[in-house]
Amino acid sequence: MCPACGRPPGEDERRGQLRLAAIARAASSVADAASLSVTLDVVAREVVQATHIAAVQILKVEQGKMRVVGKAGFTDADDFAERLEECRQLGARMMFVEAFEAEKRIVVPHRKAAVLADPKWGPLHRIMGAPDWDTFVAVPLVVRGRAVGVLNAFYSPGEDPVDETLEFLEAMADQAAMAVDSAELLGRSRREAQLHERARLARELHDSVVQQVFSMRMQAKALRAQVGTSEHVQDVADELLELAQNALADLRGLVLQLHPLDLAGRDLAGAIRTLAESVQAASGVRIQISATDLPPLPTDLADDVYRIVQEALNNVVKHAQATSAEVSVAAAGGKLTVEVTDDGVGLAGEPRPQALGLVSMRERAQRWSGTTEIGNSTGGCHVRVRMTLPADGRP
Repeated sequence: MCPACGRPPGEDERRGQLRLAAIARAASSVADAASLSVTLDVVAREVVQATHIAAVQILKVEQGKMRVVGKAGFTDADDFAERLEECRQLGARMMFVEAFEAEKRIVVPHRKAAVLADPKWGPLHRIMGAPDWDTFVAVPLVVRGRAVGVLNAFYSPGEDPVDETLEFLEAMADQAAMAVDSAELLGRSRREAQLHERARLARELHDSVVQQVFSMRMQAKALRAQVGTSEHVQDVADELLELAQNALADLRGLVLQLHPLDLAGRDLAGAIRTLAESVQAASGVRIQISATDLPPLPTDLADDVYRIVQEALNNVVKHAQATSAEVSVAAAGGKLTVEVTDDGVGLAGEPRPQALGLVSMRERAQRWSGTTEIGNSTGGCHVRVRMTLPADGRP
């Protein structure tokens, strides 16, 4: 036995090899796995298997809140995020949040006893009490100079964090941070690819099919002018003209749906005004637009704003029984605020949270750390969406 640590000879070397192997496997998982949760579950399991750590959580910051995206050693913790929010509202001190904000590792000896004795942590007592642990370590996930989450390690009783295991945790936290960053970059590139593909389809439709249908409409007009007194041919010409006009309107609407910013010269305010004119012409609802002095926006943010306005106006036309509506888009204090109000009948009750349109608006807002509020105002319904303007053009 080693007189210094009480372990058999070679035990430290074996543990070191296990930790190196775990780092290598975690790095491979980051490179190969398509799912972020799958990758981070692998990272968490590797930490538990290579050390005397009872449990691991990996949390990612989303819309200003912590969400568990990887874990090992915990069971029945699907509602962890909800219970964590309850603890926060009760005033529980969250050491891992402090580690995240300071971007520094935090070590707290005998943390389990303190947590289980604190009623502010009551909503999480069952989950946190299940693993056999004592000391707590929080290591921030830092990538490209910013914290994106935190790795929480719950040490087995009798195991004190030493330099070797803390360095190992930091190495695994680096792997987790890379996985989070890669997932965000992949999601962003997919959204940009979708936007580019929609733009390509819009241009092809506009340059080919729309022009051909426009020519058909002109030919139908010419035919109607030349048929003279033949009622049968006149009827055919009228029907052909109506079909061509309807097809042209549908195609232009489809092109606008595919890539509205392309048609409006990549100007969000112009695209929203074009949308308002289209909705007003089709429905008779008068729409007033206020969208001036907007800063340059990333294409995917501008597209999300446009789709939110589009969905809100669709709801006005379908459900509000309104005669007029107002759309406001403004930027101030690092926030972009979108508001749509109408003079209709308002909501009969709370909006259905799973309604497809509401889900779409909420998801688009959340992509930019935003919030969505829908309720009644004086004489109608009021939609307010707030999103965070990216400082560097990115979320």
